[in-house]
Amino acid sequence: MFQHRELGLIQTYQIAVTLVMTALFWGYYLALDYLVPGFSLTSFSNYFEYFLAISLGFQLSFLSSKQHDIFSVTSGIMESHRFIWPHMVFASAITFMYAVLKRDDAISRLFLFTYIPITYVVLVIFNRYFALNLLRQFLHHTNQKLLLIGMPSELWKLDSLLSKARLFGLDTAGMLTEADESELPQGVRKLGGPEDLEKALDDYQIGNIFIVGSPRDRRWLGGWMRLAEARGCRVSMVNDLDVFLQRRLSFFRCDGIDLIEIREEPLQNIVNRSIKRSFDFCMSLPVVVFLLPALVLMVWMLHRKQAPGPLFFRQRRSGLNNKPFIIYKFRTMYADKCNSPEQVTQNDPRIFPAGHWLRKFSLDEFPQFFNVLWGQMSLVGPRPHMTEHDEEFEETMSSYRVRGFVKPGVTGLAQIRGFRGEAQSREDIVKRVECDIEYIETWSLPLDIRVIWRTALQIVRPPKSAY
Repeated sequence: MFQHRELGLIQTYQIAVTLVMTALFWGYYLALDYLVPGFSLTSFSNYFEYFLAISLGFQLSFLSSKQHDIFSVTSGIMESHRFIWPHMVFASAITFMYAVLKRDDAISRLFLFTYIPITYVVLVIFNRYFALNLLRQFLHHTNQKLLLIGMPSELWKLDSLLSKARLFGLDTAGMLTEADESELPQGVRKLGGPEDLEKALDDYQIGNIFIVGSPRDRRWLGGWMRLAEARGCRVSMVNDLDVFLQRRLSFFRCDGIDLIEIREEPLQNIVNRSIKRSFDFCMSLPVVVFLLPALVLMVWMLHRKQAPGPLFFRQRRSGLNNKPFIIYKFRTMYADKCNSPEQVTQNDPRIFPAGHWLRKFSLDEFPQFFNVLWGQMSLVGPRPHMTEHDEEFEETMSSYRVRGFVKPGVTGLAQIRGFRGEAQSREDIVKRVECDIEYIETWSLPLDIRVIWRTALQIVRPPKSAY
């Protein structure tokens, strides 16, 4: 009910805005054509094309934005300005781009350059003073009583929703709760306990029931549903499963079955994986071809002078789906000290002098671009740890293995937030894993670009934890 009422109001708003823009466009067209001496507008069909461009541009911007909350279009003057401004900028850009591509001399530039700011001002005023009243007119005949069932402690999360309910024509009659009446917020009356539902429905002519969270005994839900339907009441219920599981949940429908997943995973989308893989390849290939040869020569010379032995350090790490792979780095320790599973500490005696410098500026990590080219790693992702550390860290945080849902990265969200180098406490591990899981759930190409940029800045100005 809530979903479709809000969708209907949003669609009504879109229609109203289209009518306002239409009336303003053609009214202004006629005003200039007939009222301004010596000013003539020709080619009606051309102007119709521009009308479509600016109107469709506004609606496309509106539909692609996240401002589909009805309150975002019915606030104060400044809120109306912030709402209208980006849509008008987008619509104007589309219109002027069309004018440039068409090279149309028949259209009046004066008309376009004055119509757009006039439309902006009119829509801001319309949003502020008329939109809310207009939308209310569509629901004035649907006023009904709303009954809340649950605990008052949950109501603070529903302030906006209950305000929206009033816009939808729903007046809160009160609440059925086991809590004391003193715990209820101002303006909400206690009408009894959950067991008094039948009496409340009869006494207050309730049309809608809103269940705030799950009841102490979930068997009550079936009884509430039967009572509501027997009296023709609509029922809405706050889904608190994410609170119960302490996880961000993903809800969707597949083959007619409603499914719940514990977390979002954008990289399960094959298109997203292809974009990420293409980005990794295009970024790592120039590094391998042009930069690594010079680094190889420089590190080889440092090795010969300070710590003879293998050029590369190879180690078994956990990769995608927690399957092991061999990671490559420039060796920064003395050749006979490389196989220790202990974490590197500040001023670690196992590291030769130039090795400290290589590690500080992250130059030892560059051979991992080979791993990226081979598809074992990504430029951005959870940093791979030694398998011995994986077992240790897993005991600290049960969701540690979730990091294996994506390829490990040369850098990651945890690293740019300062959680790199030695993990000195349980909190260090928890913070890193939380960053890694956040990355898995919120991946986007702009996020990868931002992480790479911040990492590049850290190479120039290394943090204190770089050792």
